[in-house]
Amino acid sequence: MEKLFLGIIKHYYWILVAIAASIMFGFRDTSSAFIVVVVIATVICAQNIKFEQLDFFVVLYIIYNLITGIVGSLPDRLFYLGVRSEIIPICFYFIARSEQFKNEDFFLNMRRPLLFAMACGLFFYFVQPSFYVQFKVNDLWSTMNIDATEISGYLLYEVSRLSSFWPHSYFMGYASLFIFILTTKRIIVDNAFSKLDSISMIVSFFCLFFAQQRVSIAFAILYLVLLTIYAAIRRLKNRKYLYALWFFSIVFGIAIAAIAVIVLGDGFVTYIVNRSVNYDGNMVGDRFAMFSQFMDRLSTFGDGLGRYGHGAVYEGFKGIPDCDYMRIPCEIGFVGLFMLLYFCTSSIVKGLFIFRYCLFEICCLVFVLIAMLGAAPWELGVLHPFLYWFCIGHIQSKFLRRDELEEEYEAYIQKENPQEESEEQEEDEK
Repeated sequence: MEKLFLGIIKHYYWILVAIAASIMFGFRDTSSAFIVVVVIATVICAQNIKFEQLDFFVVLYIIYNLITGIVGSLPDRLFYLGVRSEIIPICFYFIARSEQFKNEDFFLNMRRPLLFAMACGLFFYFVQPSFYVQFKVNDLWSTMNIDATEISGYLLYEVSRLSSFWPHSYFMGYASLFIFILTTKRIIVDNAFSKLDSISMIVSFFCLFFAQQRVSIAFAILYLVLLTIYAAIRRLKNRKYLYALWFFSIVFGIAIAAIAVIVLGDGFVTYIVNRSVNYDGNMVGDRFAMFSQFMDRLSTFGDGLGRYGHGAVYEGFKGIPDCDYMRIPCEIGFVGLFMLLYFCTSSIVKGLFIFRYCLFEICCLVFVLIAMLGAAPWELGVLHPFLYWFCIGHIQSKFLRRDELEEEYEAYIQKENPQEESEEQEEDEK
């Protein structure tokens, strides 16, 4: 049974894709059942963790969150939703800290399920099958307070954003970025890529832009700039693929812009740009202004776990669904926000000391600190909160055994790229 639970966690993204696809085709949401699996797997993994200072701080953070919810006298439903959306993802910290998850398998196992989801997303995006459009219409009717005269505009905007099995593009926008970072890191930095990496990188590149998540696109460009500089300075062997990617990106951007103007027309392009860039509430400053009414709710200890999250909004309460730098201090206070930022920043600093071995984890954590300006990545499931906690735990685990990483890394390279190893042996023989 232990292998079963751990195996499910190692292939967690297959579970997420399967659940989303089943909901899309009318089946019930079964995600609650997998919460039990996560908790059991956490108990199994925690048994072989040698607890260090940061581990105790994370436990303290969980207890603190629970106390805020209890003391805040919230409705039971809000407290449950807060635990489900914000406490359960923390389990992945302890999973990542365990011996069973010390390698890169959890990250590498992301590729196939997300490639499948991205491929289906591209098909839905360009073909627009009736069940896909109906799925989006049903979601708009059920989640937004709009009438028949407004739904066409919202639907036009939503079908222009790739979302695959999800009603909105958030999951795919973030997932495409993570796969793009993971595969380019393996191809350029590790020189340990496969056909799966190459295909995943290309498909994720398209999905990243068609999903139209601005923070993901902006971060991808920043990442590519820094990776190009790093590859040039270190004279990495595969930097030529990076230069080719830049060339292709420029050509692709020009082609898409031309097609949009010629085929779709100026009106459609103007509408999408206005919705994506100039629409009320889209700018960072506007996000803070939208929640100015909650300024008086900022406090040292907050009003309680789950009070202002998406669950509260769905239950009819006023919430702060689009800015974690506002939501967190309102819910669990500045104490809670400080603790969370400490986990992130201390992990990034530790990661920089072992940069070669945890580039992907560092990128994910830097990204989430930026995304918090206009989203709720620590609370909304489709924004991958469990992945950020896993990255924090993974960096902590790697840092504690940093003296062993060189040997592990070499074994990883040889395992992933045996052709490179044979070429080196041939050169040695010569």
